[in-house]
Amino acid sequence: MKILIIIAPIMFLNYLNAECSDLDSTQCVEWAQYCEWDEESGMCTEIGGGGENSVFGPHEYSYLTESDGIRSSDLYNGTLLYYPLDANPPYSSIIIMDAFGDEYGLESWAQFYASHGFIAMTIGNFDRSVTDFGSSWDYADRAIGLLDAIETIKEEHTRTSSPLIGIIDTNNFAVSGYSTSGGGAHTAVTMDSTLKTAVLLNPAVAFLDSLNCPAETMFYCLIEEHLDHNVPVLIFAGENEFNEMVSEDDSAYVNMWALPQYEYVPETTEKLYFESSGEGHGSSVYPSGDVALFALYWLNYYLLEDDSFCDILIEAPESTSQFMTTLSCDFSISYDVNNDGLINSSDLTSLMIYILYESGSLNPLDLNFDQSFDILDILIFADYLENL
Repeated sequence: MKILIIIAPIMFLNYLNAECSDLDSTQCVEWAQYCEWDEESGMCTEIGGGGENSVFGPHEYSYLTESDGIRSSDLYNGTLLYYPLDANPPYSSIIIMDAFGDEYGLESWAQFYASHGFIAMTIGNFDRSVTDFGSSWDYADRAIGLLDAIETIKEEHTRTSSPLIGIIDTNNFAVSGYSTSGGGAHTAVTMDSTLKTAVLLNPAVAFLDSLNCPAETMFYCLIEEHLDHNVPVLIFAGENEFNEMVSEDDSAYVNMWALPQYEYVPETTEKLYFESSGEGHGSSVYPSGDVALFALYWLNYYLLEDDSFCDILIEAPESTSQFMTTLSCDFSISYDVNNDGLINSSDLTSLMIYILYESGSLNPLDLNFDQSFDILDILIFADYLENL
């Protein structure tokens, strides 16, 4: 969701972040370049598709709720299912849960993903409190809710009146969550190895383990054995997060937060730790800047299996204070473009025809991995032929 920058009087040098949903009808009109008033819901809503300078994608999107006929569940508390209107199906999906509260908490992430061609469903949880230990709604409950939400999306693939009937990829799912529900998403991948990946937003996780966890934490803790899984995970954190969350009075967060999670996931699992410089526990609560882009690149790589995003994922952006990954981009490129068993000038001709006429019959080579196919790739290919 776009963050509206409302400037206070210059003498105070302050600014305020707001979202379209925070605005009344008059304020909504004032921000018409970003927001529009929805008479039916009586709410100010974001204009779909994103603006010129936004990280939002090119696609318009809409959403469904349980009142539209999608499946309800006793394992989570309400849902918003965002989907693109003009992208190329079948659509891969991600399910998202906020730390506490209802399904509206991470709505901006769902809108962001939908604008880039994914189905993105937010779900609410049943815990309205702000405590992690002794809660009636713990990390495993969140994980079970996220996994059950996959069944809800799958039903839309066959529901007769659904706008998504027949256009969902029912084999490609990711999970995501913020803070405690980021821990729920991490728990989910330990439960279901068929998940393609998880995007963990400043996650905190602990496992109920009466054998290894101390009684003073009500037998919740995190040790290396708890995160022994092979599902790829992208873990966001903030540089100041540890100091924000850990104090002398309450040190429970020491072994629960993002960095220990990255360290405890096996080195044989593809994982990435992205720590935003100067940020705290809220560094990834909204899709913005490099955080949004890396989440998008990650989904393109793991949900859409687009290898061209690999190289950019292993390069630390300037916005990070720490950046670590086990991801490797050692894959080979087939230069036999026309599949005739030979690599010669006819392959170069095929590439040139594609770039001139945008032939849909050719799978172009993005040789410099910049997510576009252009004259630079032609030059690289020409150099390759010359050195054969």
